[in-house]
Amino acid sequence: MALGHFFLFCNVFLVWRRLELAWAVAFVILVGVHLAAGYSDWLSPLAMQTPITLFVLWLQLRSPWYHGIFARRINPRLEDYLAGRLIPPH
Repeated sequence: MALGHFFLFCNVFLVWRRLELAWAVAFVILVGVHLAAGYSDWLSPLAMQTPITLFVLWLQLRSPWYHGIFARRINPRLEDYLAGRLIPPH
């Protein structure tokens, strides 16, 4: 699950590092809670992490700095970003 998300975030959607880290923190906490409660099944953490993943992707896709897959269709300010006219968030 983590490897698949890494591929999506780093290679397909080009998610900001801070969003990746927030997702990773939520993932570690969620899996830790499941393990502490004695659940070793992978389906429950996956089901609970999926809305977080979708939220992270939604935030990234709505950004004027989005430059991942389908950026030319999704981001009307892509040319401004690529030309350096948009200052990325810190």
